[in-house]
Amino acid sequence: MQGDLTDKNNQHSKQNPQAGFTLIELVVVIMIITVVYGLVSFRSTAFGYWQREGAIRKLSETLVFLHYRAVNDGVFYRMEFDMNPDQPSYRIGQIVAEQRDDALLQELSSADAGVGLLSLELADFLTPSTGKYQSMIPPPNFPSLAKPVDFPPGLTFEDIRTMRGIQTADGNLDQKPYIIFSPRGFSEFAVIHLQFGEQNEGKATILVNPFTGLTEIYREYRDFEWTYGREQDGA
Repeated sequence: MQGDLTDKNNQHSKQNPQAGFTLIELVVVIMIITVVYGLVSFRSTAFGYWQREGAIRKLSETLVFLHYRAVNDGVFYRMEFDMNPDQPSYRIGQIVAEQRDDALLQELSSADAGVGLLSLELADFLTPSTGKYQSMIPPPNFPSLAKPVDFPPGLTFEDIRTMRGIQTADGNLDQKPYIIFSPRGFSEFAVIHLQFGEQNEGKATILVNPFTGLTEIYREYRDFEWTYGREQDGA
């Protein structure tokens, strides 16, 4: 009898298994899925943020590097920007200069002439028609610098101000803005405005100091204007 009772209990147990999830189990599963999704989303957002930060820092440090590299190598370097919003980038080259008589510059910059050598160099920057700069070639000492550096997704140029004026990303993309670094120890004045985010809600500004070669990064849109020599011109 006891054996029959045990068999009947086993059969009853097999016929009524506990099927599905309880409410508590469903809640736990949903919570786990939510936590995993949140971690993945946070990681993706953080990765994009650090990608953009790294690109901004790299651009800033490259500008400083070129300022001092031009002096050490005794050559002119040029950084050229591609403001295409679909694939923004920049590349670096060495300027091949034509032969010219620097004695004339020294004569004009003498105390009697009253014209500074720096002023003459800056004037050359503003008058490319003089033919001083012939072409841009890959830097022999750093050929890897000639390879275009692409921005990560979500980071673009808004506009770039140089001594030749300001150029926006929606302007003439065939005329690429650029910055020249002189072996005499100064760079062109430049203000680089960047934007990032899904709706371009983030802003950053890189200011290039032409006399020290140092850069300053501002976490907002800040504009600066070149005023060197204007007082003398108006006098």
